[in-house]
Amino acid sequence: MTTIAINPFLAKDARRVKTPINQGPAALRLTPRGRGLARLAVISSLSILLLSGFAAFNGATAGSNSESISSPYVKISVKPGDTLWSIAEGIAPQADRRALVADIVEVNNLKSPNLQAGQKIYIPTRP
Repeated sequence: MTTIAINPFLAKDARRVKTPINQGPAALRLTPRGRGLARLAVISSLSILLLSGFAAFNGATAGSNSESISSPYVKISVKPGDTLWSIAEGIAPQADRRALVADIVEVNNLKSPNLQAGQKIYIPTRP
């Protein structure tokens, strides 16, 4: 049979290790290199924000200039009583209305020739 003997006197002879008392977080010291990196991060963040702001405003003003960009379609709102034939006649009175009505139906993917008042449709422009 095995026995384990514990000597109570050993505990008194053991060296006590002093544990440092936590006196709060240590002060953070930035080196010159760390300060340079922090400045670089702040400056690059601000420049990205500034450039994206300029890009947003320039994009908004460039798109509003209707003379520089010509679209192959004109968007109109259907008035009460309008039909595809009356719209085609108003846009191109001398042209073949059947072809224009067919183009309007194809461009707008219309399932039926009936239009609702206030409906937005695209009209193809002809050169």
